[in-house]
Amino acid sequence: MKKPALLRAAIAAHLPHLARDPDKLAMWTDRGNCRAVQTRNRGFAWEYELTVVAEDYKHDPALIFFIVVDWLRTQQPDLLAPNTPGFTFEVDVLDDKTFDVKIVLSLREIVTATAVEGGWQLEVVPERDPQFPDAVPLRAAEGPISSIWVTGTPDPFEVAPDPEG
Repeated sequence: MKKPALLRAAIAAHLPHLARDPDKLAMWTDRGNCRAVQTRNRGFAWEYELTVVAEDYKHDPALIFFIVVDWLRTQQPDLLAPNTPGFTFEVDVLDDKTFDVKIVLSLREIVTATAVEGGWQLEVVPERDPQFPDAVPLRAAEGPISSIWVTGTPDPFEVAPDPEG
């Protein structure tokens, strides 16, 4: 599992005091599920809930939420899609400047398996970075949509109107 370490690094980069005192930033997984199908590729997908707890957090809780949402843009972009439930959280207000913050993220990692001499090489497939680049508009600024293309694949292709006809 790579995503917990990646999220810890992202939080530590913005909140170095949590990196200096690792007891203040706890992470664990719950409700794990491994999905695999009977194919030649013996890969699988891990799906799990990652619980993140920042204890005695002395910043506005919005900052840690911003860091997590920004991290999700590249590591689990489907959680930021329109009409998705997002993620759950709890905030205990200890005093007017100190909080315990708990965030629960539903994450997925795809693992490929490649046969190598003497066994298998397993690799976690990274998410595309980013899924929809901010610099590329989804449509022209003016006029009706005249076609829809699938990009982000080795061979982009048009899906509407039907190129066949």
